[in-house]
Amino acid sequence: MHKTLLAALATLVLSLTATGASATPGGPSARAVADGFFQTVFGLEHGHHPDAQKVKRYTGVVRFHVSDRSGRNRLPAARQFLTSLPKRIRHFKGVEVQRARDANFRILLVRGADFVTTVRRELRTDATAMGARCIVGVTTHNGHIGGSVAIIVADDDYLFARCLVEEVLQGLGPMNDSNELAGSVFNDSSHHTVFTEFDAGILNVLYHPAIRPGMSGRDVHRALPIALRDLGYR
Repeated sequence: MHKTLLAALATLVLSLTATGASATPGGPSARAVADGFFQTVFGLEHGHHPDAQKVKRYTGVVRFHVSDRSGRNRLPAARQFLTSLPKRIRHFKGVEVQRARDANFRILLVRGADFVTTVRRELRTDATAMGARCIVGVTTHNGHIGGSVAIIVADDDYLFARCLVEEVLQGLGPMNDSNELAGSVFNDSSHHTVFTEFDAGILNVLYHPAIRPGMSGRDVHRALPIALRDLGYR
């Protein structure tokens, strides 16, 4: 999906020597998580931005606000997903706030008929030209995410389930897609509608204290084995 933080599409995959078992039996290996991390955290799908080849993530608490304009009562499902994030991402802190003005991550659940106009108003971009069916806009400075706005078509069951996971997770930092990642929502050719164990590995690495906003690929190459070992990938 298109991001309003625009940067040249690039894929940076550094070869890692970390090998061994996954954090959970049958889960992704350390090498697979590391590969997925480099493919999704570095680079963007469209345009240019100085932070394209830097680690991008929040520091501190992510304050979510959800506005449901879909007419389908999607708030319970959205809240259930948001509540699950601190449980699935070890060092991540996220809470829901009642007022949009207090949020640094707004989630707008809209009807399909209202999607294009909502994107134009909120993100100042043309969803039709981008071919987007849902979208997240992210503002960063030197890798520090200052705010995100996800606009999700929620009167379509599949789009709501898929885009809620993909756009919220991408709004936390892994802002590139790759068709090579079969076990990931960060792949527009996949049909996952849940927060997969593979994607949880990527987000756990991203929010590990050893990985900091603004890091280059070379920086991450040095720090990544520390994060992987601490997360149980050996």
